[in-house]
Amino acid sequence: MWDVYGTLLAAPRGDLDSLVRRENELRAAFEQTAREFHLDPPAEQLHRNFLTAIAAHRPDGVAHPEIRIEEVWQEIAPHAPPREIALYFERQANPKQPMPGARTTTLALRERGLRQGIISNAQFYTRIELSELIGDNIFDPALTFLSCDLGVAKPDLAAFQRAAQILARDGIAPAECLFVGDSPVNDIAPARQTGFHALLFGPGGDIQQLPQVLELL
Repeated sequence: MWDVYGTLLAAPRGDLDSLVRRENELRAAFEQTAREFHLDPPAEQLHRNFLTAIAAHRPDGVAHPEIRIEEVWQEIAPHAPPREIALYFERQANPKQPMPGARTTTLALRERGLRQGIISNAQFYTRIELSELIGDNIFDPALTFLSCDLGVAKPDLAAFQRAAQILARDGIAPAECLFVGDSPVNDIAPARQTGFHALLFGPGGDIQQLPQVLELL
């Protein structure tokens, strides 16, 4: 099981929460999006509407709430295709690249016949990015758990618990699975709490290069 951003894919500007706090870096992305989709509000107003809608879509009383970003765009740009504009904006605001060794490692694991899944704080376009940057038919759809689908984000245990339930149907215990992520708080702690083996990836972590996973399995 894999985390995505910071593990399989490099997201230089971080996740959605960190991105919306970097207003100056977002300005150009809003200007490009407004031009591309012929939006009426000026980019500055579109930006304000975006931040307001994100806050409004997060429910009260949930420790780690997650939104569906296409619903935000549907609200602030109702005449544009919500998923199309959300994907376009994300590509302008936060372009991704595969982490070194991500493709070769995941392909090698597939060749070994090992099932691979995803547990990630993510949006609908994460599946598109993984397909484009890592490859098709690598990650088991039944073992892909995105925060946008669950309504809660890591470090909430929901995605890990759901993964454990799906694996149990095939007679597989979490202790027989490995989870790899780059965050001690969002990845390693909840994975281990749910019973998964977990490796911290990155400087000072359990592994520093993704191909090291192949040596441990």
